[in-house]
Amino acid sequence: MESNKFKFTKSNIEKLQPSSKRSYYYDTAEPNLMLQVTPNGTKTYYVYKRIQGRPVRTYLGTTDILTPEMARIKANEVKVSINKGENPHKQSTKYNENTTLQQLFDDFVKERERFIGERTMVGYKSMWNTKISKLAKRRLSDISGDDLKTLHRKISENFGNYTGNHCLVLIKTVYNYAIKEERFDGRNPAISVKLNKTEPRVRYMEHAELQRFFAVLDEYDNEISRDAILMLIYTGARKRNVLEMKWADIDMEAKIWKIPQTKTAKNITIALVEQAMEVLQRRWEQAENEWVFYSPTSKSGHVEDIKRAWASILEKAQITNLRIHDLRHTLATYLIANGADAFIVQRALTHKSLQSTQVYVNLGVEHLRDKLNDTVNKMLNVGKKKK
Repeated sequence: MESNKFKFTKSNIEKLQPSSKRSYYYDTAEPNLMLQVTPNGTKTYYVYKRIQGRPVRTYLGTTDILTPEMARIKANEVKVSINKGENPHKQSTKYNENTTLQQLFDDFVKERERFIGERTMVGYKSMWNTKISKLAKRRLSDISGDDLKTLHRKISENFGNYTGNHCLVLIKTVYNYAIKEERFDGRNPAISVKLNKTEPRVRYMEHAELQRFFAVLDEYDNEISRDAILMLIYTGARKRNVLEMKWADIDMEAKIWKIPQTKTAKNITIALVEQAMEVLQRRWEQAENEWVFYSPTSKSGHVEDIKRAWASILEKAQITNLRIHDLRHTLATYLIANGADAFIVQRALTHKSLQSTQVYVNLGVEHLRDKLNDTVNKMLNVGKKKK
């Protein structure tokens, strides 16, 4: 749409595409109604009007909540308030001195869940409900930096430094959201709280552990869980991506798996080693639907978790303090031991480039597969098992 002035309709607004900077559009049917489009695609209605020579922007709501017709009605109400000499900002905002942190979080979830991954949002809600909800019952204006320091310390003592930091960052994010959207007229109290110092976790399986792990895994009776774990080892992919693997994303002939819309990029390409192809062949022979790791009992149609299998295997293998995510660390460690450089590891684990994006992007998939093949074979030789 060439002009930034046009009559707001649902179809016209849906056509608006985000750019690298915020964009502003004005409704010809209601001259003071403005639409802001942010780089992440959020579309928000405002009343834009000069009061005593000063431009004043008053928040109305986002397009997923308000239709153009509803926005015009609200805009007219704000203009009436202005003509009465009332403060439009105070009139328009849904937050007042009685608003609680819980109300703020609920609105944050409603407006942002379509831009945040489903698993991430589930984690936010769980963390909030189990660790922050008591404080969240209080009014925004009653929560101080000292309150958050106390909460941060208690969570850290009971659940660890990482969890304490995650809770604090979530609270800070929710406040920043409200301030940015002009829904909270105050200072973010989380700013004054310092995060815990944490050491990066680097846990991988040593040779002896790898031997025991493969020995137990080879005898594990749940074939689909076993194959999912093998795929995690052979690809270095994240658990969510493996469990949600679809046949449509796999090119069996080219030995490539394309993961759409991942955490770090879009359409990540994974080179599949021979052992991974053998797993896929087994699963294909038993395929029931679009999912590689099909489950007849889950609502999604695919295996949603392998915690029980993981815990059982670790117990039998006498391995402690090892997470499923540590299989990625294990693959990376053996890649490096096998002579792979940092860029190979970055590509294999789909990490963001640390220095040279160009080298990361242009790394050939065949080169990557060769290194992965060599590494997986050596890992299997250590485990004395070949799948």
